[in-house]
Amino acid sequence: MQWLLAVFAVLAGISNPLQSGSNSALLKGTHEPIVSALIVYLIGAACLAVCVPFFGFGVRPALSRLGSVPWWAYIGGICNALFLMCSLLITRKLGSATFTTIVVISAVVTSIALDHFGLMGFEVREASALRLLGAGLAVAGVILIAVF
Repeated sequence: MQWLLAVFAVLAGISNPLQSGSNSALLKGTHEPIVSALIVYLIGAACLAVCVPFFGFGVRPALSRLGSVPWWAYIGGICNALFLMCSLLITRKLGSATFTTIVVISAVVTSIALDHFGLMGFEVREASALRLLGAGLAVAGVILIAVF
């Protein structure tokens, strides 16, 4: 089962630069970032609607549990919109490799902090020297990708 989770993580990683490239092409065609973003979300909503027969759609039970959700659990949509707008506006200017590498490094550094302090419900995992070395190597990687 663990291998299947890893496969889905790889698919998520592959989808990141593909998403950025397709978003940039959409913006190039529409010349309007908000229109492009709305199209992306409409297509995403349609994809989620297709998933309903496979995963169900328990609106009433889900809505009844919203009161017990911590406030920070609601920022995912804001983060997604921020990522989408950044992707639309700067991927073509930086290039796919540079943009994606900066995104990954930012995600790794943020993830190490979230783990270290146990923020947002994550289990505490110390920011060990090796984890910090890995983050440093990722930063060196982005410099190599962006500069050369």
